[in-house]
Amino acid sequence: MKFALKGYMELSDSIPNEAIGEIERFLGDVRDALFLRGVPRGRESEGARLIGWRVEGDRFYVEIESGRYVRAHVAFVRLRNALAGFLGSKFSVGVRSCRVFDYVLEFELEREPLEPVSVLFARDIKFDGKKVTVFLEELNDEALEKNYPDRVISRIREKVSRQHVSGKGEFTRTVRRNVKGFERYKLSEDPTEVAVKLGWVKEYPAAGIWQIMPPMAALIRAMEGLIVDEVAKPLGFQEVMLPRLIPLEVEYRKGHFGIANEIIWACPPVSRDPKEFEEIMDYVEITGGPPPAEMLREKLRPPMYGLSYAQCEPFYEMFHGEIVDLDLLEKEPIMLFDRNGPTYRWESGGLRGLERLNEFHRVELVFLSTPEKCVEIRNAILERAEKVVGEILDLDYRVDATTAVYLEHAGKTEERKEEEDLVKTYDLTVLLPFQTKSRPEAELEVASFHVHTDFYAKRFSFKDKKRRTVFTGCAGLGPSRFAYVFLVRYGFDFEGWPSEVKGYIGDKLPEPPHMLTWPKR
Repeated sequence: MKFALKGYMELSDSIPNEAIGEIERFLGDVRDALFLRGVPRGRESEGARLIGWRVEGDRFYVEIESGRYVRAHVAFVRLRNALAGFLGSKFSVGVRSCRVFDYVLEFELEREPLEPVSVLFARDIKFDGKKVTVFLEELNDEALEKNYPDRVISRIREKVSRQHVSGKGEFTRTVRRNVKGFERYKLSEDPTEVAVKLGWVKEYPAAGIWQIMPPMAALIRAMEGLIVDEVAKPLGFQEVMLPRLIPLEVEYRKGHFGIANEIIWACPPVSRDPKEFEEIMDYVEITGGPPPAEMLREKLRPPMYGLSYAQCEPFYEMFHGEIVDLDLLEKEPIMLFDRNGPTYRWESGGLRGLERLNEFHRVELVFLSTPEKCVEIRNAILERAEKVVGEILDLDYRVDATTAVYLEHAGKTEERKEEEDLVKTYDLTVLLPFQTKSRPEAELEVASFHVHTDFYAKRFSFKDKKRRTVFTGCAGLGPSRFAYVFLVRYGFDFEGWPSEVKGYIGDKLPEPPHMLTWPKR
């Protein structure tokens, strides 16, 4: 690794010419402490070196080079701090700010990139096989203090690593299958059109969002009841109501800016004063239609929230900066479940069926305990979910061990594949006798089960009182998708449905509202 930096310090006043000699002696005295502190013995050549310096008016210019240890930007910050003390005490001159105007980083990758990579704060990146040369933009004090250069290097490594990973398919292996055959299924094609014709759902002027009418709502609630009564409550989970507006700082700690393209962002109005929106109201009243999006955008603040993508974001925030006692949590783990309204994911265009939605319903189970206990809880949830899908609902399914989805969300990759490693994610996928409308796949994932290790304990800065490793986990089971695959298996005739499901609905399935023009017969 090689680092070559050129920058300057903005001083509070100019330095007299007679002080140059004293500065040179000072730098000679502190050179090793500034540039070689922390360098392993025998690796001094990979430390930092002050190549040159000069004073021009109220600016102190420096040029620093380094190898892997005490990288040039770290040495620059050390030099700034040392000079601030020296110049202040000797000449009453302070250091106001720093700027790095030219910084070139060179390092090696484990693999060659498959395509060019760009990164924020880098004005150019050049690849020569595995060798990378990065030309950074100008860096200020904040960028130096927060170590942007090392973060840029990590980001480039991560992006190149992700080029060699094709997502879930790269690390997916089936661990169980339960297949009896599709002969017993009532439907052999997507149920969406039938649901529309019967009035179970009604089209809505937004992609991936449907108006759920009484019969479909009753079925989704029945699926939710099964999940709660057969999975959550028997294992001791307690219900909570978690917020659906996720502040930006929580999104950051959760790692969701790695999937910023999949989150629906929320922008509050600039003010509650009606006068601020008078033009909007005038436009609506005069034109008889909604205002242009551009006009409305001017009246909104920048995004302050994301609509909940995973439901579990507030759970980890609950522990942010807190201390827990694993002696207690091993005996009584924190185990909560949430079904407080929809979950939102921007699936973009191409959504034509009920199986994949921008707004849908899930039951989210979250837990926190020791590593061993979290694995035990996750496996118990999976076992009970399989019973619901395979025995009660009599569906064909498989269980896959796959890529840890929370790492994908945070823009991270997982290279470890060995079967003896801890499986962080299991997916429960129902097999279908047709390809779905929204994606060309004859299957639908209905639940996923995760052990996060200490990933969120670190990101949300919570820990055990004795600094033992704290694990978390979660499981998301989708009543909306359960209802979809249930209709494929049993059809729309309520009389032929299993008693376990009918028991949540009653003697009769509710009717949709009827209009002269809808549902169309």
